[in-house]
Amino acid sequence: MIKVFPRLTKCTFHRYGSSGDVQKHDAMCILPINIVNEKIYIFLWFWFYFLAIISFIALVYRVITIFVPRIRYLATQSRCLSNRDALHSVCNQCQIGDWFVLDLLSKNLDPLNFKDVILDFYRRLEGKGANGL
Repeated sequence: MIKVFPRLTKCTFHRYGSSGDVQKHDAMCILPINIVNEKIYIFLWFWFYFLAIISFIALVYRVITIFVPRIRYLATQSRCLSNRDALHSVCNQCQIGDWFVLDLLSKNLDPLNFKDVILDFYRRLEGKGANGL
């Protein structure tokens, strides 16, 4: 990190000499702000790697829930107090967009209210299937 954030550098000071002309004075200067910048950079580097790993895990979870209906059912079941048969039937008859709305509802509704939504949706789907025959 010393090459990226140097702590010492050569400084040139221009001073007026005793004869009144400008004299150059070379010295080594300490750059304390670069020490602080180095610590901030290291922290941000680890933070961005942490966020990248979490984002990758979330992306893999979303891809799995899109392509594996069983995972959709299990994810919704973990937040639902409803009858398992009703929930399984609703999840099997739903498209991915319908399931996504149900998943958002399960995250934002009280479990008892979400149970009522699932049971009502199940009754409507069963009524629709019986009328269709």
